[in-house]
Amino acid sequence: MKVAHIAAEMAPIAKVGGLGDVVGSLSRALKKQKVDTFVILPKYKIINTQCIKNLKIIKNDLKIFEKNKWQNNKVFQGYVKNVKVYLIDPEKHYFNRDKIYGYKDDVARFLYFCKCALEFLKSNIKDIDVLHLHDWHTAFMAPYYKEIYSKEEHLNIKSIVLSIHNLGYQGQCMAKQLEDIDVNPKLFLHSKKLGHPKKPKTINLLKGGLIYSDAIIPVSPTYAKEILTKKHGHQLSPMLKKFPKNKIKGILNGIDYKTWNPKKDKSLAQNYSSTSSIETILKAKELNKEKLRKYLNLKDKNVPIIASIGRLAEQKAPKLIKHAILKSLKKNAQFVLLGTPFSKEISHTFHKLKRDLKNNRNVSINFKYDECLCHMIYAACDFIIVPSIFEPCGLTQIIGFRYGALPIVRKTGGLADTVFDLQNPKIPKNKKNGFTFKNVSIEELDKTLNRAIKFWYEKQEKFQTQIKKNMKINHCWQKSIKKYIAIYKRLIK
Repeated sequence: MKVAHIAAEMAPIAKVGGLGDVVGSLSRALKKQKVDTFVILPKYKIINTQCIKNLKIIKNDLKIFEKNKWQNNKVFQGYVKNVKVYLIDPEKHYFNRDKIYGYKDDVARFLYFCKCALEFLKSNIKDIDVLHLHDWHTAFMAPYYKEIYSKEEHLNIKSIVLSIHNLGYQGQCMAKQLEDIDVNPKLFLHSKKLGHPKKPKTINLLKGGLIYSDAIIPVSPTYAKEILTKKHGHQLSPMLKKFPKNKIKGILNGIDYKTWNPKKDKSLAQNYSSTSSIETILKAKELNKEKLRKYLNLKDKNVPIIASIGRLAEQKAPKLIKHAILKSLKKNAQFVLLGTPFSKEISHTFHKLKRDLKNNRNVSINFKYDECLCHMIYAACDFIIVPSIFEPCGLTQIIGFRYGALPIVRKTGGLADTVFDLQNPKIPKNKKNGFTFKNVSIEELDKTLNRAIKFWYEKQEKFQTQIKKNMKINHCWQKSIKKYIAIYKRLIK
């Protein structure tokens, strides 16, 4: 079985968030199951080539007709942790920039990439069992193949799968942008295809991927249900509800246990594992706290550390994160934030908060993506907080389990599938592993933070027992990968 993953990110070579982690670890998990799999990505200027083995140019002349002229592209090949990776490098520098996303021409860039990827597959691969697309950036390849490329004899794709990492980002564009890559937009403008029902010249690229794919895989079972609702369907729920029931199957993400392994993590002051004694784990956590506090200039005192790691986007409930910072300080806890603001308003709010708290050595606010610091925080913190408005899966809480940090989360998407409240009598004892609240509300967050911090101060023995228990929770890819393979096999029968 030959599976081609087409994506905008892949950890560790090109990562913004969870999408990169999943593409990297999913492709490796498939490889371990003897599935012939490879990944196609843009060759970004910022790509981490140090993590790519045997990188070389395999094609100098991949020609693409765009904006009424031929554009040339190079294709590189290499291996990332034993997974074959192809990198498409346009001469016109679409990806020779300082970031992966965040540009006005993002749609044009990824439409171009979609065309390049299909042309490369046609010229070099030819036969594929499963074309696995990820989010809006590559979703157009589904309608593009089925309406145009499938009518040629040079590329045979048996089935197309689309993973939804975030339905909120859809790739809206004008019909003219399809013309730019030499595609007749009239093929897709109908509202039953890619057309917007109320905007006659607007194309929705993700919608096209959803309609034309043979299977849709949201990244958790609860998120698969949520996207069928008006609240979380981002105007696509009426269409999604009409699909056959077996077309949409939620599969919970796993994490790469080699990347996230406190036993061998080189970023830590002291390593530890789920098989260590509770005394060894606590001693290691304490040494990692000392290292983090020294690195971030936090006070060295015996209080809980609460952390927030991830993008500061509206989806992540930045208002609740801000409140959690201030509330934690009032409740005699320390707070560490590692996140990148995704809008001017959010950036202004958190930069102002950092200035206001600049003399407070119980808080550290960091606006950067720092992989080493990320690992240090997981190993040092007592709680990891994820109060998201919606969360398709979330890896933060799963990594928190692995490193002995109790999650404080809102019950949505993958958070609801993985975190179960320690103090809810209706939940079986063996499932309890963190603190949860239901509504996007400061009052509910307040109560939950109070419960968590009180638990740390007043139930320290139970807290310590819970750390060790949580570290044994298995969220590796072994279970999930079998479900992916089952879907692939069903589609290509």
